[in-house]
Amino acid sequence: MLALAVSGGSPGIASAHTSQTVAPADLMRFWSPDPLIVVGVLIAGWLYAHGTGRLREAGARTGRGPIIGTGRIIAFWCGLLTLFIALASPLDTATATVFSAHMVQHVLLIAVAPPLLLLGSPLTVMMNGLPRSWRRPLARIGTRPLPAVVLGFLTLPAVAWFLHASTLWLWHEPTLYQAAVRHEGIHFAEHATFVITALLYWWTIVPASRTAKNSLGPGMGILSVFAMGMQGAALGALLTFWGGVIYPIYIGRSELWGFSALSDQRLAGLIMWIPAGSIYVVAALMLLGQWFRLDDEQSSLLPSAHQAIRAQTGETEHGPAVVG
Repeated sequence: MLALAVSGGSPGIASAHTSQTVAPADLMRFWSPDPLIVVGVLIAGWLYAHGTGRLREAGARTGRGPIIGTGRIIAFWCGLLTLFIALASPLDTATATVFSAHMVQHVLLIAVAPPLLLLGSPLTVMMNGLPRSWRRPLARIGTRPLPAVVLGFLTLPAVAWFLHASTLWLWHEPTLYQAAVRHEGIHFAEHATFVITALLYWWTIVPASRTAKNSLGPGMGILSVFAMGMQGAALGALLTFWGGVIYPIYIGRSELWGFSALSDQRLAGLIMWIPAGSIYVVAALMLLGQWFRLDDEQSSLLPSAHQAIRAQTGETEHGPAVVG
């Protein structure tokens, strides 16, 4: 809403992604609030806020306390804001001028926004934000054989991993990548596939999806995140150390920002390699912490289980009980 107001009220502000070059001094004049993105973000935000209110009211009525924690709510809103920044801010406009800006956008779309959104348990909360008459029909759709089988297949950990990794590499093929820079429709398709495959992948990892049929445990999740980070690092290293310019479309454009197309490409590779890699390291550490907590919880259950066994067999802590 704010972005639409700014674009309508300020002269010279673009209303959509443009392939024209933009100098740093003029960047803030170029917002790209695509109506579909703005409306989608507003609807998602409204549903989530409405669903959060209903869940909290339900928790207060039953005395169970908050059904969804504040941390998860904050994570969702941060994810939604990240999505908006990536797709509707001047960052989106800068992607046609500098490759490194495009790489920042890709990192936000594949490694920042999706896990934050999923941490907020969006499906549960948004379903509660819908009118009651809509919930049951929508819930039935997910249980029908074809949608259930398709979603089940796409969220198999190996399938989701392969889809996401191959999508990342496919769109960095020079012909496709440069077509996305030149054409808005292809650019939209690139972003859509990035976000969708990232959501499928992170659905198998994020603790909020632990109840999902195909979600990984912490141990396998760490391996999956490590492998995803490594393939991203490989792409980053390729871009960093390649001897020539892989995407000629940026020749003559990145100079507006004070560096050559090759330097821009190396910076983009470093962004994909180090900052993006750090996100996967953080995710692995969080999963490791969850793994330790699960081990502690299981260990704390052992004494009570042993006591129950001793009670059933008549054994005391000092040996078999003597009855007589």
